[in-house]
Amino acid sequence: MATGAPQQQALLGALLLRSGRAVSAHELIGAIWGEAAPDSALSSLRTYAWRLRRIVEDDRTTPKRLVSLRDGYQLLIEPSSVDAVHAEALATGAVRARDTGDEAACGRLLAEALALWQGEPLAGVPGPFAEQQRSRLTALWLTLMEERFDHDLRGGRHELLIPELIAFTHEHPMQERPYGFLMRALYATGRQAEALAVFGRARHVLAEELGIDPGPELGTLHERILASDPMLLAAPRARSAEHTPPPGSGGEPPLRPGPDFAVPAQLPADTPDFTGRAAQVAALAVVLGEPDRVSVPVASITGMGGIGKSTLAVRAAHQAVRHFPDGQLYVDLRGNSLEPADPGTVLGGFLAALGVPPQGIPAGTEDRGRLFRSTLSTRRVLLMLDNARDPAQVRPLLPGSVECGVIVTSRARLAGLPAGTHLDLDVFDTDEALGLLREVVGPRRVLDEPEAAGELVALCGHLPLAVRIMAARLAARPRWTIASINDRLADERLRIGELRAGDLAVAAAFELGYHQLTPAQARAFRLLAPVARAGIGLEAAAVVLDLDPYDAEDVLESLVDAAMLEAPLPGRYRYHDLVRSFALQLTTVRADDDRGSGAGAAALRRLLDHLLAGACAAFQSMVPGDPVGAVLGAGTTPRPAFGTLADARAWVQSEFDCATSAVALAAGGAFGRDPGMLCTAVDLLVSLTPFSGDVAYGQLAAVARTAAETAALQGNDQAEGRARFVCGNAALHSTQLAEAELHARLATDACRRVGDKVILRQLLNDRGLIAQFQQRYTDAVDYYDRAIELARELGHRSGELVTMLNAAHARLRSGLPEQAVASCEQALVDLHAMADPHGISYAWYVHGMALHEAGRYPEAVTSYTRCLDMCVSARIRGREAQARFRLAETQRVLGSLDAALAEGERALALCEELGIERDRGNALLVIGQVLGDLGRPGAGLAQAQVGQALFARLGLPEADQAERLVAKLAALVEA
Repeated sequence: MATGAPQQQALLGALLLRSGRAVSAHELIGAIWGEAAPDSALSSLRTYAWRLRRIVEDDRTTPKRLVSLRDGYQLLIEPSSVDAVHAEALATGAVRARDTGDEAACGRLLAEALALWQGEPLAGVPGPFAEQQRSRLTALWLTLMEERFDHDLRGGRHELLIPELIAFTHEHPMQERPYGFLMRALYATGRQAEALAVFGRARHVLAEELGIDPGPELGTLHERILASDPMLLAAPRARSAEHTPPPGSGGEPPLRPGPDFAVPAQLPADTPDFTGRAAQVAALAVVLGEPDRVSVPVASITGMGGIGKSTLAVRAAHQAVRHFPDGQLYVDLRGNSLEPADPGTVLGGFLAALGVPPQGIPAGTEDRGRLFRSTLSTRRVLLMLDNARDPAQVRPLLPGSVECGVIVTSRARLAGLPAGTHLDLDVFDTDEALGLLREVVGPRRVLDEPEAAGELVALCGHLPLAVRIMAARLAARPRWTIASINDRLADERLRIGELRAGDLAVAAAFELGYHQLTPAQARAFRLLAPVARAGIGLEAAAVVLDLDPYDAEDVLESLVDAAMLEAPLPGRYRYHDLVRSFALQLTTVRADDDRGSGAGAAALRRLLDHLLAGACAAFQSMVPGDPVGAVLGAGTTPRPAFGTLADARAWVQSEFDCATSAVALAAGGAFGRDPGMLCTAVDLLVSLTPFSGDVAYGQLAAVARTAAETAALQGNDQAEGRARFVCGNAALHSTQLAEAELHARLATDACRRVGDKVILRQLLNDRGLIAQFQQRYTDAVDYYDRAIELARELGHRSGELVTMLNAAHARLRSGLPEQAVASCEQALVDLHAMADPHGISYAWYVHGMALHEAGRYPEAVTSYTRCLDMCVSARIRGREAQARFRLAETQRVLGSLDAALAEGERALALCEELGIERDRGNALLVIGQVLGDLGRPGAGLAQAQVGQALFARLGLPEADQAERLVAKLAALVEA
């Protein structure tokens, strides 16, 4: 079944993998586009949903499968009909069958689950949700394959398994367990030398690729094969009671303790409303239930405070109890307190719990450790070491017997511990968070306020502890609505104080971690919080902290290790929303250190200067010769040198969120009134305007509006004029012409008052574009001519040439195409000499339109083709979309209808991807015309109607043209 464009496939995947749950528009936009969603994302989402209904519904007028719920959608299907969901259920069943000794059922379920894979999951589907699911499902496939290999080995199918294991280890060389499976299979078939060679290859691959040695499990297996251990040839250990050899039968010796030994049962009670974490629980079950292990299985769980480490560990420990009949030991190591538990003291408590009398417990930690390991040597005991500080605290507490198991939780990453598995917990996803909310407050209240429930878990940052606290408060107040509690959480600085209920408090969890920080770490944690709302790069963070990048990286990475910061990418850092709220509270304590407004203002000023220097360098790479880049940012901060335009674009994209957050802080007066800082902040916005196709321009405009209002209140004409220029330019890009005209007029007045001619020239050009879009071509030419005069006065040749092309565009629409052709050809000479790809592509674009209007169609095709060549090579994607639908127009006139339809559809897909509304409407009309010419008036009418509605919504004159086309196609349909 054809599922449409990539983003349409992303929508379908997001709905299918929600197991029939209603999904809000906000959540779907995040799933498809992530943080880079275009301004038109909601409109595009509606279009994709409409197209999906054409595929999945028998009658689109009364949808029964893809239904609208509030502002989102729900796909009503049986969850088990989704392969991914079915595969997870089969995997769970296979583990259950294995643990109960039903090997036949285990093998059947594993085979059925693996048969559901047909290549890479969600191949080619874009968006962060699809990428996350690809990773998750690939990990599930690898786990299932390993389980199937293990199952076949238990069944004695060594010979048959060897070829497949050889291929698998070559295809997935970083997976350690399959090397062990292959070594066991080779050894069991008498091929000892080959088994040893497999270990050598594994050691080489892991050292070359990861710089590590094989884990203890593989190392121990290697030693047993070297020693020709006959136990490796024995039948695998039975898992069910019916296969357990009776005492004295010569089978496996019993490991139960004698009557003189106690059987401790120290695990805390399991959480009755435990929710989510299914994959993690399954992973822990696998490592703790491994029957043929050759080393102690140590499962470590790390993550920030409140993430649910202990809750998960307790759930996994209770589920694994049947594998450890000789008892369970538990200790809170108090790793985040000022007095962590001493390992020697903990060992004394463990020995006493195991029945060792007080007089038999040695005094020293090392002696206690040796006795502890000896006591457990013939026992199956599970240890849960909760809230560990570091590996040094944990190592003395590890048993030596492979029959024991260990679960360790810690905020810090426990590098160096032997680990059967390591889980670095993230926050809940939306489904898990809502599941916990339902468990605590009851499903009825969540069902009554689904949007408010989604907002609540988002305000809680999807942090399990925060969700549980707010759920507990709601459960204790049946008359409260979810929406009312959301209002209490709206203020970011007050939110952390609201997240408390009884003896539970999010702030308390964070304070434990904060008090463990060194002074340098604590200073960085506080100082970065105001400026790192959306994350921050290493160089920018170093500037804020006033450190060199090497020292800054050491501090930041240590904060990541302490789970007080996150590192989503190398060299990028961010706070969890609630951790940042906690950090913001710490910044207002005293004014005589880094927590005062003076230090914060100085840090923000350093950051703005740094970002402006980079943005100005990027501006000059994008628009070489434009004097705007020279007049912005007169500070002393050196500007970086970008080798290519692609490098400049990449810098802008990586620093954009940080830049808009910094400007918002300056415009909002976070550190008091500072006219100079405000001017720097606004100049930063102006320097980012050439990159409208690379960043979320609506986000830039929102910050610019705040800056303009602040500047107007302060009487800062320079900052107001430039900020309103950005507002108007952004409105023009989104075809909001009335708003664009208002901001442009106010900006013009402010720039004239202060004599800001460089920005005034840009404004006159933009006002010409506004008039042109409104088909007021005489006014447009007048604005362009005044902009050209200013450009000449400023010596701004590239700006003069671009405005000349705008004027040529207006003249060809006024019925003077030959004049436009001459202007374009004159401009092209200079633009080629300046090597300006944007100017060159625009000149060929206008040249093609002028030739088309003059009836010189074959020449127009040539010009459009040259434009497209330049757009593709320089990644000028907005212009590419325009050139494609204009080329389709000309091909239609020439009778090349199939080629015209193909170009029109390419243009439409590009417009939808980029969120270019006006051009999307033009592409729809061209496609409608071509389909009508191809004898498919019904299909053409559908496209034209969408275009007509779009132009009407935007308030553009093209709506009249669209209306005429709709009438024409409707008449053909009726005929």
